[in-house]
Amino acid sequence: MTDPSDAVRELSAAFAARDLGAAMACFANGDDIGYAGSEKTETATTRDAVTALLGEVFRRPEAYAWTATTTLVHRHGPHAYVHAEADGEVRPDTGGTEPFPYRVSGLVELLDGRWRWRHCQGSEPT
Repeated sequence: MTDPSDAVRELSAAFAARDLGAAMACFANGDDIGYAGSEKTETATTRDAVTALLGEVFRRPEAYAWTATTTLVHRHGPHAYVHAEADGEVRPDTGGTEPFPYRVSGLVELLDGRWRWRHCQGSEPT
């Protein structure tokens, strides 16, 4: 069995690769999912809306990734609340990297031996 914090790493890898299929595989099946990003317009609920939002994010001329520096997990059976402080990184298509502080939190659920997001929120603390 994996650890709930694996959900943070797996979603980051999907964002870094701009792989929409891999990103959506990080979420629980069905329509009862949600994602909220740093920007005001980056909020979606339902599978179709999250897919559309992340598709827009992945079409930007840059990729994003993060590495958790501290992770807090409150586990309750097959559900857990995960909160991770992270070092984020923007990777422009033109090259180079730009660091930024990042925070990822939300509800994950253990499904088929893998922790998947029910609701994920990523934000850039100032």
